[in-house]
Amino acid sequence: MILLIAMTAATLAVANVMIWRPVFLPRPIFAILWFGIAGLSFCVTSLLLMIQTISVGMALLGLALPRHGRTVASLLTVVACVFAWVFMIHRAENHWEKIDQLRSEYPLLPMDDRLPEPRRMTPFDDEVLANFEQSNQGSAPSRSHWYWKELHDESVKSFARTPGFGPARMITPLWFKYEMRRNTEMPGPIPQPGTLRDDIDPTGDAMPDAKVREFFNFHAGSVGSFVNFKGFGYLKSRREVAGFVPHAFESEPRPDKPYTLERLELVGLVRNPEPAVYVSEFLPRMTELDAVTTRPADGFEATALRKLAAGEDLVANAAGSKVRLLGAIRNMAACVECHGGQRGDLLGAFSYRLAETK
Repeated sequence: MILLIAMTAATLAVANVMIWRPVFLPRPIFAILWFGIAGLSFCVTSLLLMIQTISVGMALLGLALPRHGRTVASLLTVVACVFAWVFMIHRAENHWEKIDQLRSEYPLLPMDDRLPEPRRMTPFDDEVLANFEQSNQGSAPSRSHWYWKELHDESVKSFARTPGFGPARMITPLWFKYEMRRNTEMPGPIPQPGTLRDDIDPTGDAMPDAKVREFFNFHAGSVGSFVNFKGFGYLKSRREVAGFVPHAFESEPRPDKPYTLERLELVGLVRNPEPAVYVSEFLPRMTELDAVTTRPADGFEATALRKLAAGEDLVANAAGSKVRLLGAIRNMAACVECHGGQRGDLLGAFSYRLAETK
């Protein structure tokens, strides 16, 4: 604020020197320089100074009056600076009113009552988990997170914040609203690619490790799509979260050929005393877990869950052209703040049923 006042005083001083002790510059060149300074002030300082500089530049037109031109121009420079401040204060008041409205529309909500902490720390392969985190790093929110933080940060109320100057200091409510609505839209339900059928539920034989690794990227992509990092919003603490979008698939995961996905179910390990598989006609969505039925883990899943608890991340069995996969959903670094517990904790698993096509 002190800097803005000082720059207003400097603008008045320079303008009045030009009025009462003009330098020897042709008026067209002086006008070009003055309005060039106005544009520069917007880029490196603030909208206030740009409006102020333009208004003062227009006030200098009073010099064209045949009588008392200098006096009129000098008075108009003062009026121009006052106008710029009144305009910006009024704009700021409207801005904060819209910001307050957005805060009430997108409040900070507690998450700890919705997300029980993982029960225990399980062994895990740090390299595999790091690869999971790396593969989803590009999906992490950046600009969206900044908007949420600015909205719920009291320092945004300051008229002249530091560090940094310029128009980017104040978030634009209309653009912010567009960004937030786009980033808080819940993905629509995606039907299961196949129906429940006994003939695609083989226990089968364990696949070789080299073959299992071929499904790693498929499972990592499934976890990334389900977690939806763009919908994390702003996490101040487990009791203060804004803009969080419940986990749900954005699109149907597709394994590499020659395999097709026939079924994908979520195995819950945190909300229930025993492992529970959520049976739905849609791909897993956290918003519908309370409404869908569950079943106990079948033979393959029960055996595979023990392997996941022992540190494995993907277990695969095959019987003929049918493949069963169970992939771990672990507490990644980006998830710990909300879920609690420790990095690597086993939060759940995805149970896949695939078919090999010729």
